[in-house]
Amino acid sequence: MSKTFDLIIPTWNNLAELKKCLQGFEGQSFRDFRALICVDGSTDGTIEYLESVKVNFEFEILKHAAGVHKGRNETRNLSLKKISSKYILLFDSDIVPQNDLLQKHFELFSKKDCVSLGEVVYKNANKNIWALYLQTRGKDKYTNLAEIPSHYLNTQNASFKSEYFIKLKGQDPELSNNYGGDDTILGYRIEKEFKIPVVFNKTAVGYSFMDKDLDQALRQMKEFGAINLKVIRRKYPSFTEIFRFDIVESRLLHYKIIRLFLRKWIANISQRMIWILPKFLKIKVVHFLVFYSIQSGYELGND
Repeated sequence: MSKTFDLIIPTWNNLAELKKCLQGFEGQSFRDFRALICVDGSTDGTIEYLESVKVNFEFEILKHAAGVHKGRNETRNLSLKKISSKYILLFDSDIVPQNDLLQKHFELFSKKDCVSLGEVVYKNANKNIWALYLQTRGKDKYTNLAEIPSHYLNTQNASFKSEYFIKLKGQDPELSNNYGGDDTILGYRIEKEFKIPVVFNKTAVGYSFMDKDLDQALRQMKEFGAINLKVIRRKYPSFTEIFRFDIVESRLLHYKIIRLFLRKWIANISQRMIWILPKFLKIKVVHFLVFYSIQSGYELGND
């Protein structure tokens, strides 16, 4: 019998976090769901654990042929032939859901057809500057139940009608194994195809710890600029909102002036000084470093 929600949870070599995630779903107040756990070639005992664990909800293990690693987009897409619910919840395996998370998503659907974009709270945001930055960008610039730009969609904790995901044939697999842009493009595709809003459902909360430091994050931003941004530019040429690559390419004078400040020596000084700055300036400097990293990667990718 079909459930109200199918949870689509990709996982790759993070068994300890996955265990906590599943424990969180055992405590949900809304019980009409099952989990589709999509294993991306994990070699840390994840399959063995899932084959033996007992939980109080239905779940199914999905994996690639021969147990290969393909990236989270193709791994999430393993669920396409299995989905039978009215709604899906895209959820990351390193997040622990609050007990009423599914209930809060469901309550929003009683009011409107939308993407219900839940909150992710990093418990170490006071110690990890990248976590602090993430808590201030994108959806977190908005109030609860605000309609937000579709390109702020994040699949860490997002729910919507299953039919939309199926009709789109899931996430773009061409963006699978490289970092960045995949969630943003999913939001863009949903908006273009179905004209439904993305709503920030701040009360549908999951908790996580950020284990990525600023250096790692900026390297990933550079990788995104060099690889996936180029793919997005080719496949979705009308989509200019993503990470403001209109600034990177524009010939307008004021954008050329902005690009004058995108210099390696300025970025290096900014990154060294960031630790002595007050919080509000830290966030602004990280934003500059992100933009610089994407731009430098994009230029590298065009060489």
